[in-house]
Amino acid sequence: MTPGPSRAKLRAPLGGCDCYLLALEDLMERSGQGRHVGVTVLEVGPGFEVERLREAAARFSESQPILGAKLQRGLPGAVPVWRGDQTAEVAVEIHPVGEDWRGLAEERLQGQWPGRLRFDVCSANEGFVVLMSWSHLLLDARGVELALAEVARLGEEVPAKPEVNSHALPFARHRSWWQEFRAVRPFLERYWSLRSGRVVSLGGAPARAGRAFFKAVRFSREETATMKRRADPVTGGIFALPWFLAVTMRAHAAVFRARGQESGSLECTISVQGRKRGARGPIFQNQVSQLFFARPLPDPASVEDAARALHGQFAAMTRDKFDGAFLVMIDWMRRLPAPLYRRFLRREASGQLASFYHAHTGEFLPGLREFCGGAIVDGWHVPSVPQPPGTGLFFSEREGRLTASLCWRDGVLSADEQALMLSAMRADLLGTQ
Repeated sequence: MTPGPSRAKLRAPLGGCDCYLLALEDLMERSGQGRHVGVTVLEVGPGFEVERLREAAARFSESQPILGAKLQRGLPGAVPVWRGDQTAEVAVEIHPVGEDWRGLAEERLQGQWPGRLRFDVCSANEGFVVLMSWSHLLLDARGVELALAEVARLGEEVPAKPEVNSHALPFARHRSWWQEFRAVRPFLERYWSLRSGRVVSLGGAPARAGRAFFKAVRFSREETATMKRRADPVTGGIFALPWFLAVTMRAHAAVFRARGQESGSLECTISVQGRKRGARGPIFQNQVSQLFFARPLPDPASVEDAARALHGQFAAMTRDKFDGAFLVMIDWMRRLPAPLYRRFLRREASGQLASFYHAHTGEFLPGLREFCGGAIVDGWHVPSVPQPPGTGLFFSEREGRLTASLCWRDGVLSADEQALMLSAMRADLLGTQ
């Protein structure tokens, strides 16, 4: 990214989840895994105009000073802050006809590219594939889609949105430490109850170097409709989180069984979006809280029973206002010096961080039909999972079609284990063997 002209100085403190991701990225870089990044794959049809994307990306970068800001960590005990008064160019690179976009996406997942946001454009079939690579320290999945929607809007030559100088997720503050401690108790009680068992992951501890890989599985509209018919009795046709989390847990358990290992304590944190439904911002920073789920024991016999048990965990956390308690706790931890935060992560969950990562980000770019002149055909997100835990399974939908992304680090899953995990996932989603 090339520095642009000076402007009003930005000051945006990191939120609690941002500080967690900063410590996680430090841990990843120190173990040779590179930055914590993601790649969003956007398929567009004929009519897409590269020059329109260039112009829109330039206008976007000019209106978003956080892209050119530098992270200042300050003295121990100070909250890290994005500061800057420069814009930064968002790169748009065009690739030769015939270049494999999947290989390029995998290369971008290694995080070895300058800046915090970039686009790559590849020709594919009768249209194009646009890869948007992004820093997870700056964007969550919903923020990525808001950024894409804003770039699409700017591609229509409309005025840029006013810049926002504060991006942190607001939450209820308390008048005293005692009130904050009472508010955080639901988090502490569940956290320590989960830590009574030994957490396991397929990657295992400690953190070590390894390339990031992914496989995307795209289901037809007919298959997706079948999945929804299977899930509706459990989800009510509305709340899909427990169903897809159950599918992900069981897919990981299948690999543990094939290894002849005990998969008893499988744990996963799930992000809860803090932006209001339908909101167009804020775009940047991680606007989420977290919920902590554990594999139901004894192990349910079916994915339906597993999903119902996980829904019960969700209901209990909702009743106890767990998401708010987590925000208080993670806000306290913002002031931890980086070495102490990294030490905490190395000890977290027996050194595993979690058993795996998972998200269902819902409908991809709902309501947006075109991107820079081309009709949007499909789209999904591919994050680079850290090791540990070394694996993750992620879902999104676009106009009635589900896409699943299996992500892992080199050395964590063999080719047979990748096939087994995807086969177990498909069997639970579709009700096949």
